[in-house]
Amino acid sequence: MTRVLEYRVNPEDLSRTAGGILGKTLKICMGLTPHEISHAKYVPEGITVLRQLPENGGPGQFVPALVNDRVRAGDVVRVQFTETASEEQKVIPAEGMDVQILYEDEDVAVLNKPAGIVSHPSHGHYRDSMANYLAGFYEKRGIEGMIRTVGRLDKDTSGIIVFAKNAPAASRLFRQKEQGIFRKTYLAVAAGSPGEGEWKRWNVVDLPIGPIPGVLMKQQIIPPPDGKPALTRYQCCGRWEDASLILAEIETGRTHQIRIHMASIGHPLMGDSLYGKDTSGPGMPDRTLLHAWKAVFRKPFGEEEIRVAAPVPDDMAPFIVHCGISM
Repeated sequence: MTRVLEYRVNPEDLSRTAGGILGKTLKICMGLTPHEISHAKYVPEGITVLRQLPENGGPGQFVPALVNDRVRAGDVVRVQFTETASEEQKVIPAEGMDVQILYEDEDVAVLNKPAGIVSHPSHGHYRDSMANYLAGFYEKRGIEGMIRTVGRLDKDTSGIIVFAKNAPAASRLFRQKEQGIFRKTYLAVAAGSPGEGEWKRWNVVDLPIGPIPGVLMKQQIIPPPDGKPALTRYQCCGRWEDASLILAEIETGRTHQIRIHMASIGHPLMGDSLYGKDTSGPGMPDRTLLHAWKAVFRKPFGEEEIRVAAPVPDDMAPFIVHCGISM
């Protein structure tokens, strides 16, 4: 998959780039990292420049350029990223599930993941993850290349999952996560009812999370250094019978973070037999009621803000209705 970026040099850029040094233009004006610049240098026609010509000088053409070259105001710089996945890196395309795309551009695909599907290939799920189904979707469209999961969801969790279509886009989205620009809002149903002081306002759980020695699939609240910082904000926005409708946002992305933090305050998520109670039986949910509902991020190459929402799944819809919440 090839991604091409273009940038027209402005007069004010020259003072910021020591008189138009191309390498500085790539870094300062186009926001490329040293690794990305180095990669482009070794791609055929990876870095080219279209010179600003006089009106009678013909149309001009992009010509290869070196990072030590100088550009002028009006020149157009083009950078081309090309990557080919090795056999080990390739995601096996799969069919058998309709892929619901909530948003897509040349760098990003945002999908609505159903509950019961893993995010990316892993032990026992080499051909039936969301990444496999997305690869199969693109194969039908004749699109090849690597796709990268930008933050996975647990198998039971439904909702928004983001994939980057190229390495530079992935690195920028991960950077947005670190900077708090890329944010998700989760919808959950928790057992019990938080106290009046926690009703309809944002509350914070700030407890470190780490692995349980010898236990593969479960995490725990544990102090440093084994426990890593984890902060969850939550708000109780509705109640129905012995359950509460919860909005949650996470500042960190630890495994099972919302599930562990809600259980730690005495309100495990409904259907979560790992951190809550045995929920088997008639009328009980058959999965953890957690849904990645909304996401906001910026386009990897640009300042445009993207806002996406995933429809509330059927097994959570009754709580919305009975709580009288407008979604």
